Amino acid sequence: MTDVTKLFQQGGGLSDTLSHFELRDGQVKLVEAIDEAITHSDYLIAEAGTGIGKTFAYLLPTLARHKQVFVSTATKHLQEQIFFKDLPIIEKVLGRSVRACLLKGRSNYICKYRFKELYTSAQLLSSKRHIRKLNQINDWLTKTRTGDLSEIAEFAGDDIGLLNRICSNVDRCQSKHCGCVDDCFVQKAREKAKKSDVVIVNHALLMADIVLKETGFAEILPDVDVVVIDEAHHLPKIATQAFAEQIGSGQLKELIRDALHLYRRDIGDDPPFEVAADNLSAAVSDFLDALQSYQLEGQIHLRGLRQIEPAYQAFKGLMQTFKIFLDGLEALSVRSSDLEQVYERAKLIAARIRTVFVVKFSDDEESKNDSVAVLDWRRDYFSASRLPIYLGRRFLDIMSLYADSWLFVSATLAIGDSFDFFKQSLGLTEDIGTLRVDSPFDYQKQAVIHIAEQLPTPGHPSFVERFVDMSLPILEKTQGRAFILFTSYRNLYEAAELMQDSDFNLLVQGDLPKAQLIDEFIRQDNSVLLGTVSFWEGVDVVGENLSCVIIDKIPFPSPADPIIAEQARYWERQGENAFAACYIPRAATLLKQGTGRLIRSAADKGILVIGDHRMYSKSYGRQLIAAMPPARLVNRKELFEFIDNTL
Repeated sequence: MTDVTKLFQQGGGLSDTLSHFELRDGQVKLVEAIDEAITHSDYLIAEAGTGIGKTFAYLLPTLARHKQVFVSTATKHLQEQIFFKDLPIIEKVLGRSVRACLLKGRSNYICKYRFKELYTSAQLLSSKRHIRKLNQINDWLTKTRTGDLSEIAEFAGDDIGLLNRICSNVDRCQSKHCGCVDDCFVQKAREKAKKSDVVIVNHALLMADIVLKETGFAEILPDVDVVVIDEAHHLPKIATQAFAEQIGSGQLKELIRDALHLYRRDIGDDPPFEVAADNLSAAVSDFLDALQSYQLEGQIHLRGLRQIEPAYQAFKGLMQTFKIFLDGLEALSVRSSDLEQVYERAKLIAARIRTVFVVKFSDDEESKNDSVAVLDWRRDYFSASRLPIYLGRRFLDIMSLYADSWLFVSATLAIGDSFDFFKQSLGLTEDIGTLRVDSPFDYQKQAVIHIAEQLPTPGHPSFVERFVDMSLPILEKTQGRAFILFTSYRNLYEAAELMQDSDFNLLVQGDLPKAQLIDEFIRQDNSVLLGTVSFWEGVDVVGENLSCVIIDKIPFPSPADPIIAEQARYWERQGENAFAACYIPRAATLLKQGTGRLIRSAADKGILVIGDHRMYSKSYGRQLIAAMPPARLVNRKELFEFIDNTL
């Protein structure tokens, strides 16, 4: 037994510090594997079931051996838990202070130069209310030590447009040429990170740095001894997005606004340029309007744009007006150094447009590439991206530039006992060590799972109505206290309409912000919350408030998702079964996450109901059941007996 593992034993440093300490064999096993990986400069992929205490399991060994560590998470909630709750406990266990910083992405910090520009012009052009808000920010700037925009949430947090105009932004950063470079909050935060023992970041910031390191020109984060990827199941998707080339309506609008502001300030004698800028702004709006006329919100493969004729014509008009605007900006750039920088930015945007939009629309040509071009649009923006279908060795090759040891940790990494899907999604090699540690909770006693075999196949016209009819008696027995999780908004809204006259305190995703819905759910008795994928994880409702989770159907990804479709085609070209390679692992992961909402502590008890008979009737159903926590499978009679006797 090493000195590190002794910390986790009865009478060790952790038991002396935590009043509610429980010796967990699984946690000790995880600590031993992590300590070995750190000691021997190895990589480790570890699935740690809910309740293991994974944060202590990776931070105590790392810091006890005086290693500098990055901890990357997917959610702000976990970042703040580690920084404000877990690290103070670790300091007590170690008997020394730990230098730590919570480093956020660039856009979370105010840019003094951008604020100064806006503040100066606003005194002449803005309303009294707008000026009052800017004066408050100006006063805050004299006091803040961090420049973190979350500090002004109370009086400016709801003004997204304002925050976007004053936050630090890589496209508009003047770097060493900036007059505020010596007092830059982003640079100060990064300098602090270099001197810290623990640097807590999110996956997006980590991946932004990886992309910069890949170019060899710059970096955001310092080199460390150990990198921990917590909530690692999110990393493949975020990594894919980070390696993408992207252009969107927001970038174009900001470019137009900045160019016009500097043109009017520095030049102002070229009316045709103003016309070109106005035409480009109108073309951006016309393209979005044309997409929304086809479908209010959507995502398509870019080659499908030709099938939406009005949008395709609007897109061609957008490209033509952008070229005219770019030519005009080039001519003016020689007359203003600031406009010259905007022109350089515009050239980078033009290069992205060529990369993303100049695609072969033939399936055969596209299949020869390792990327997919995707067009997304919502109510107020559009974006187009070219993403890698799979990462290959890109991520693996960059890992050694950061640290000797990498630890990937999550409660949902394995499918059964296999980590192949996670490894393949990041391009990790077979020889990387793996460990699966089960949750310490007694699922056989604490929970049961019921598969509703009597329902029609999902997609049948009567499915949602029958699903609601099946759920209502269960909800009456549990007195609400339930999440009903849906795989689509269509099913959610149909179910909400069918349940609107019920006696439950019905809470529907979209009616209130997520945090408010959770607070209301906990506060009110007899609550039933209807939600989609965003409620499948990252939601902690401990105790009797949540005793029932009902899932409408197996959460397979949509075959219409262009990224999933291209990945499926990739596996087919490799001679593999695309359904087994792409769809089943994702469904298994989501089912595990949905189940994880139910049992959050050793005292919790609950039921999980899945309204999809394919869990029994299809061969892949056995794989999905095996991937879930080992609760008892029960019929409907046994389900009601468990509710009566246990809940």
